Amino acid sequence: MSFQSRGLRIVSKFVFRAAPALAALALVAAPHSGFAHAISGVRVFPVTLTLDDPGVADEVTVPQIVYQPGSGPSNDTSYLWEWDKTITPDTALIYNHGYDVINVTGSKKQSGFENVVLTGKWQAWVVPEHEFLVSLGVQREFAGDGHAVANGIADAHGSTGPTVYFGKGFGDLPIGVFRPLALTGEFTYTIPDRRLNTDGDNGGSIPSFFTGLSLQYSLPYLQSQVKDYGLPEFVNRLVPLVELNYSTPTAAPAYGNPMTLSFSAGAIYLADTYQIGLELVFPGNKAAGKNIGYIAQLHLFLDDILPNSFGKPLFP
Repeated sequence: MSFQSRGLRIVSKFVFRAAPALAALALVAAPHSGFAHAISGVRVFPVTLTLDDPGVADEVTVPQIVYQPGSGPSNDTSYLWEWDKTITPDTALIYNHGYDVINVTGSKKQSGFENVVLTGKWQAWVVPEHEFLVSLGVQREFAGDGHAVANGIADAHGSTGPTVYFGKGFGDLPIGVFRPLALTGEFTYTIPDRRLNTDGDNGGSIPSFFTGLSLQYSLPYLQSQVKDYGLPEFVNRLVPLVELNYSTPTAAPAYGNPMTLSFSAGAIYLADTYQIGLELVFPGNKAAGKNIGYIAQLHLFLDDILPNSFGKPLFP
C-alpha cells in the first residue's frame, strides 16, 4: 500500500533537508469482506507513489527511490521500503522504513535511517456497485536514532496519526471515455509526542494535517469496461495519474513547520504480479523548494506471487 500515507511526509522532508543542508467522507456503506489489492467491484485502485491506497493486501515495495535536488548545491536521495501484511482479510499491519543520503558540494556526505512507521489499517466499507472504498488506520512513527537525528534525517520524537483512506471510481457515471477516471485520497492528523513550546527550542513539533489526493485514468479499465480500442498491450496496462500533497500545521507557532504543497505526475505500469511507477515531483510553494525531483517505485503483489504462504492473511 504504497508509502504509507507518507505522501508529502516523504517529499517535503527531502525538500527541507536538501535546501538547508526536503474528510468529509460519506461513510454510508455496509461493511464488506476484503479483496486482494484495493478493489471495489470491477475497479482496481493501484498503489500510488506518494499515498497509500485505500485497501489492505499482502504487498511489498522494494524499493522506492526518491530524488530531490535542493535549492543550493545539494541533493537528497532516499531509498524506501514497505511491507504490508494482512492479519485478517480486512485488516493489515504496514511497516515503513528508509535510508537517506544527503550530498552537499564541499561538505561531507550525510546519511542515516529514517524513523520507522507502523500502521494498523482496517478496510471498513466497500460499495462495489459504486466503486467506492474506505479504510481507517492509525500510523505510529517511532523516534529515530541519535546519528540520524543529528544529521537532520530522522525526528527526535515520535508521533501518532489517525488516518482515513478512500477510493472512488467514476465507472458508475454516464460519462463515456471518462469512466476510467478514479479519485483516491488520504487524510492524516499527526499528533507529536512532544509539542513545540513557544520558544521553539525543545525539539518538539506541532500537530499537523496532511491531505493527499490522486486523480488517475486507468487504461486497463478503459480496455475491459468501456471499449477496446486495440491499443498495444503495454499501453493497456498503464495508469497515468497526478497527485497532490498538502501539509499544514494546525496551531502556532510554526517554527520550521510551514505549509507545504507539492504536485507529482507520471504513470504506473500495472502487471499481474507487480507494478512499476515513475513520477516527477513539482514544488507547489516556496516551502516545498524550487526544483523538480522524481520518484521511482517497484511494488510486488505477494497475494498473487505467494498466495499460500506470505501472501495470505494470518487469520483467513
